[in-house]
Amino acid sequence: MSRAFIALLIFLNLGAAISAQHQPTNVRNVEQEVITAIQRRLDALAHNDFATWASLVADDMISPLGGNKQNWLETHKNWPREVKYWYGPLKNIVVRINGDTAIAVYTAEQFNEIGGQTTSANHWQIETHLRRQGRWLLAAVADSVIPPEPAAARVDSSVYESYVGQYEWAPTLISTITREGDKLVEQLTGQSKGELLPESETTFFYAGAAASGDSSRIIFVRDSSGRVTHYIYREYGASDRIVKKMK
Repeated sequence: MSRAFIALLIFLNLGAAISAQHQPTNVRNVEQEVITAIQRRLDALAHNDFATWASLVADDMISPLGGNKQNWLETHKNWPREVKYWYGPLKNIVVRINGDTAIAVYTAEQFNEIGGQTTSANHWQIETHLRRQGRWLLAAVADSVIPPEPAAARVDSSVYESYVGQYEWAPTLISTITREGDKLVEQLTGQSKGELLPESETTFFYAGAAASGDSSRIIFVRDSSGRVTHYIYREYGASDRIVKKMK
C-alpha cells in the first residue's frame, strides 16, 4: 500500500539525522558532492544551459517510458524561448553512497512558465548517480507528483458511529475503525493509528499522507437499509479494492 511510503520517508529522514553525526567526514563530503551535482544540473535546466546539463548526465541515462538523454535534449532544445522550466529548493534530500554509485531521494516544486502563466506541482524524485572519471553523473531517474491534501469538509461527527468496526483486507490484515471524540481513526494490524479526515460525509483521506504521494481514499458504502457493509479503498490510477465490514 502506498501508505508504507510515508513510513519509508520518515525512516530515511530520521536515519539521515541520526547517522549524519556518526558518518566519517569523507562520506559526508561525497554525499555533498552528489547534492552539488544535482543542484548544478537543475540550475542548468533553469537557464537552458544544455551543455552543462549534458555534462552531468550519463549518455546511457534511463527514465520511465523509454526516456533517455538524447530524447530529453531534443525535446528541450526545440521548446520556444517563451517556455521556462525550473525547480524550487530541494527538500527532504537523502543520499546513500555505495562505492561509485549514489542514490538520492528528494522533493521539490517544479515550475513551468508558458506565455506568462506559471504553473507548479510538488514532486518526489529518486535518482541514481554513477561516479565516472571523478564526476557524478545522473544514470537513472523517476519522479511522481505529490498530490495536494484536500481541505477537510465539515461533517457532523455523529455519522462516524456507523463507520466504527473491523474491516477485512485479509484474514491477517484487519482495518479497525474507531471514533475518538470528534475524530475518525483507523489502525491496520501491526501499524500505528492514523486519523481519517472527511472529504465528504462518506469519503475520507489520510491526514498528512498526500505529502508522500498518497492519493488514496476510503469510501464507506451502505446497503439499501442504510447499514455500512464495506468500504472502497481507492487510489488514483489503480483499481478499487473492496474491504468488507466484519463487525
